[in-house]
Amino acid sequence: MNNPAGGKVGGKKTANALKEEVQRLRDENVRYARYIREKTNQLLEVMGTLPLRPEEFDDRELLTLDPIGIIAGSFEQVFEYLNETISDLSQARDELQAIFDATGVGISIIDQDFTIVKCNEKQRELLVDKQLDNVCGSYCYEVYCLKNGPGLDCPAVDTFATGRPVVVSEVRKKDKYFQLVTTPYAKDANGQVTRVIEVALDITARKKAEEEEQRQRGYYLAEKSKLASVLQSLSEGLLVTDSRNRIISVNGAALQILDLSQKQVQELRINELFAECPAEAMTIFDVDTPQACQNVEIPHRYQDRELLLSVNSVPLFDGDNNLIGRVFTFRDITEEKHRQEVLHRTEKLAAVGQLSAGIAHELNTPLGSILGYARLLLKNNQLSTQQKDRLHVIAEQAKKSSEIIQGLLKFARTTEPTGQPVSVCDATAVIGETLKILTAEFESRGIEIRTDFIPDADATIDEKKLEQILLNILLNSIQALQKGGSILVTTQTSGNRLQLTITDTGPGIPPEILPRIFDPFFTTKEVGEGTGLGLSICSGIINEYDGSIDVFSEPGKGASFTITLPMEQTE
Repeated sequence: MNNPAGGKVGGKKTANALKEEVQRLRDENVRYARYIREKTNQLLEVMGTLPLRPEEFDDRELLTLDPIGIIAGSFEQVFEYLNETISDLSQARDELQAIFDATGVGISIIDQDFTIVKCNEKQRELLVDKQLDNVCGSYCYEVYCLKNGPGLDCPAVDTFATGRPVVVSEVRKKDKYFQLVTTPYAKDANGQVTRVIEVALDITARKKAEEEEQRQRGYYLAEKSKLASVLQSLSEGLLVTDSRNRIISVNGAALQILDLSQKQVQELRINELFAECPAEAMTIFDVDTPQACQNVEIPHRYQDRELLLSVNSVPLFDGDNNLIGRVFTFRDITEEKHRQEVLHRTEKLAAVGQLSAGIAHELNTPLGSILGYARLLLKNNQLSTQQKDRLHVIAEQAKKSSEIIQGLLKFARTTEPTGQPVSVCDATAVIGETLKILTAEFESRGIEIRTDFIPDADATIDEKKLEQILLNILLNSIQALQKGGSILVTTQTSGNRLQLTITDTGPGIPPEILPRIFDPFFTTKEVGEGTGLGLSICSGIINEYDGSIDVFSEPGKGASFTITLPMEQTE
């Protein structure tokens, strides 16, 4: 049986219990939401994100949104990205390590204590003892340089001090040469460099090549200096030309012989320098001629100097055997040629003298007999006038023949040394006396005599023989002048020798006969006017006294004879 009063009481209790349960659950939800919000904000703070604000998400929306799940999903994505990044970094690290080890230069990371943090394989190969397994933690100056501390040439010292990269072009370590570069690698909070990277480039091979090149250069320069000294010390002139005949090198002897400066010579081509080269010898200048040319005689005139040069020429080749120029050597043979001519002339004079002496002795006796009998017959009064005239002709011709023979005898005697002591004569006085002898001849032909003497012109020669020489040469000048003109007689000294010069204003001596004027019996005079022995006798006398005679003449400009005699008696 139902109890209405009791039923109401039980239903009220049940409703209260439900309300209490609901309230409990609400409180739990609030605590749960608060917990979720706190933890979510902690995660967001870890992630560096602003915390959730109540006005953005209330508790209901927060429970519905499931931010922890969202954050968990984000973390999962972050972890995946981090894993990928770590994998890429690991691969990049491996690649960098491979490059670090495979590079051709030594690389080290060094800290402030100069301790090796890391080095690559090339650095180990270059400077690390193979018996050392691990060099990390060791001092770089001990391992790399075998020193007790960093040296003044260590660039890392400057980099730690200044914080700037340093380059050292050459450092020697363990008998090797390196180019070093140090640069900052890490810094502390104060900006102080804590680690540096040192890069070492091995330049030992280059250094040795430079040293070898320097040694070779030194050897080359020494050899070049020796060659230059040899070339400069040569007594012969030397010229080097290029493929265009331009003079590119000249030695001192060449400049001295030619009496030119180096600038003057190098402004000329070789064919311009030796412009008077005979036409038949012009191939000496041909660069394309591979043959050598020897002993080519070339006259050389510069200002008032006249030389005769003996020139040699050889081709100049490069390393590929191509003709690139020529080398010329030459020497002054003027005096040598003159000595040869004098020797040749002396030999001819001696031979002719011996012949003349023999002929003179053989002819003198019969000619004397002819002349004597002719004069004896002329005393006969029974002869007709025609016979006497014929005898006069015989006597006159015999007399002329006798005079020729006397000239031959004089010539023969002057070609042989007398062996008598030589006296010193006053050349000026002898010239004056000789000119007095010829005064009448000068006046009759209208010839002007001019003189220019030096004082104390003493010559080592016999006075009579000097007079004989002067008479012969002056008579030749008189005959060359014919009528009018002038003769200049001068004296001057050159060292210990006296130079006596006789210059006339006559027609000169033709070039083709100039070399023959001292030959015995050579004459340009008409038959009966000269024997051709005068200048030969003069040359013989002068040579006997260790002198010389030279002649210079140009057609139409007269002739000049220069006699050189010693001023002191020679032993």
